[in-house]
Amino acid sequence: MTWPLLLTPFLPLLTLVPGGKWALPLVAPLTLYFAFKDRVREGDYLRAWTLGIVWAFLLSLGVIVLVLWLPEAAGAGILRGEPYRQEMFGWIATGEAPENHPAAFIPQHLLHLAVFLVLTWASGGYLGLVLGAALVAYMSYFVGSYAAASGHPFLGSVAAWVPWSVVRVGSFVLLGSLFARPLLVRRAWPFGGREYRLMALAFAGILADIAIKTLAAPAYGMFLRQMARSAGLH
Repeated sequence: MTWPLLLTPFLPLLTLVPGGKWALPLVAPLTLYFAFKDRVREGDYLRAWTLGIVWAFLLSLGVIVLVLWLPEAAGAGILRGEPYRQEMFGWIATGEAPENHPAAFIPQHLLHLAVFLVLTWASGGYLGLVLGAALVAYMSYFVGSYAAASGHPFLGSVAAWVPWSVVRVGSFVLLGSLFARPLLVRRAWPFGGREYRLMALAFAGILADIAIKTLAAPAYGMFLRQMARSAGLH
């Protein structure tokens, strides 16, 4: 049953009610989880991954639209949204931020990965999706803010989802599809050759994320600055 996915773009409206800052990541997985866990239990990792990617895209779309429509409410309601926006706008405006320094961003990425895997394993995937929803929401808040400030709502939304972040989301969803399975099938290590190959692919994606970010972040920040040079980001 995949129809609840269609509700995902409307979930960011939760940020408009008291407690919505916490409700959004906690509730967001509900539109995905039941179909997702069935696919994982069956070992249909491709389908589970596809559902996860569609969910992440629709959640991001909903946050971006909310930012474009009600920017102040979105700023108040997206967990860690405004600090992340300020950090990223500073990177775009000055070229200086943790984005350009592997020694700063790699430990943070690895910490997110470790926490994600533990939460996923312990909850059959649900708490991993909660963390994923929080990460997607605040990254999308930056994307929507950049799209509005750049004067290019559509192109800005596409460009501000930086390539390495897209690779990271895809890798996290694949790892979530795999590491949700032990609890769902009640086996400590229900993995064989196929799962090991998929794990290798996912971890290769994590390494690609780090490599692309290391090599491309300074130039990509300049590209975003040039796209929005007339907008006066602040």
